[in-house]
Amino acid sequence: MKQTVRLVVFLWALLCIAPLIGRAQCLGDFNDDGKVTIDELVTAVDDSLNGCRAGAHRFVDNGDGTVSDLTTGLVWEQKTGTASGPPVDCSTTTCADPRDVNNWYGWSLTGTPPDGGAFTDFMERLNGRLCTTASCPGLAGHSDWRLPTLSELQTIRDPTQGRCAGGSGPCIDPVFGPTQPYWYWSSSTVADTPSSAWMLEFFDNNSPGDTSQKISGREFVRAVRGGA
Repeated sequence: MKQTVRLVVFLWALLCIAPLIGRAQCLGDFNDDGKVTIDELVTAVDDSLNGCRAGAHRFVDNGDGTVSDLTTGLVWEQKTGTASGPPVDCSTTTCADPRDVNNWYGWSLTGTPPDGGAFTDFMERLNGRLCTTASCPGLAGHSDWRLPTLSELQTIRDPTQGRCAGGSGPCIDPVFGPTQPYWYWSSSTVADTPSSAWMLEFFDNNSPGDTSQKISGREFVRAVRGGA
């Protein structure tokens, strides 16, 4: 019993100093809130005993509108609302809630730069920079949310979920909240066509991605923080 207690205390100490020696994928402050909770400690011990392999608890609901991916270290935005009805074009209409699953946006207003609603409205609201009050913190208290790259989006499309698994609904873990079984913008520009950007769909698992015109395309969005 004493050896077990010593082991737990030792692991807890390692978790607390982990930010000083570089974040590990399996040990540490998984939701990046500056604290190591009992749940995170249990997860860390379990991951360590299993060789840091991603298990059923790979995605963690942080309880603040975000989801942590314990494999990649990324933190993702949870959506709100119900995925139904026609999408709302937030590039032409003011959308007060940037997390509403029915919002979609344009990538660029002028052709190639990231100056469309996905950046000037969605990201600005999520990061707390379009405020109507004196105090307007970003989602979960952070202001470094961004659009994911195509490769980052690919890490959360799940072939064991939804239509990808022969059922219905989007191909993503339900912990991410409501998700449209449709296309989502990435921040990745098409290398040989700068007027287009990559997007990823969540209604099947056949396509590694496709492209859409930045200025005319309208797609859904989900923000991420951490990583590249």
